[in-house]
Amino acid sequence: MLIASVIFLLAQLAAQPPVEGRFDGLCEYPEALQDRSGEGALVTCNQVEIAPGQISFGLRSWQSRTRFNGTFDGNRLTVTSITRPIAREWPVRGVCDLSFANGKLSNVACSAYARHATILANFTISSINDAR
Repeated sequence: MLIASVIFLLAQLAAQPPVEGRFDGLCEYPEALQDRSGEGALVTCNQVEIAPGQISFGLRSWQSRTRFNGTFDGNRLTVTSITRPIAREWPVRGVCDLSFANGKLSNVACSAYARHATILANFTISSINDAR
């Protein structure tokens, strides 16, 4: 019984993101990618929020967000669904990777594929603001 409890606790801890909070920054994409992308395929944002089981991209002071849902394993979220603004949840396949520089979160990159469409988010953390 004790071993099962320890394994359950370790699994819960492993599923937690390495960092949580709301971060300011900007979604940025290379010009070549912007030219090739379809309408709505690149997420527009200036804020990201990381919580257990999800990474949400949006605009400060706006309630609408694009949320990538899934399971964390270290610095990676395996994405199983996306919730888009004014839309229902879509099943997808994808990943989000958290990158760190000097011990601080520096970039959040997500890509997901659903029904012949790809949705991308590439968020660079502002070096001025820490998590709130």
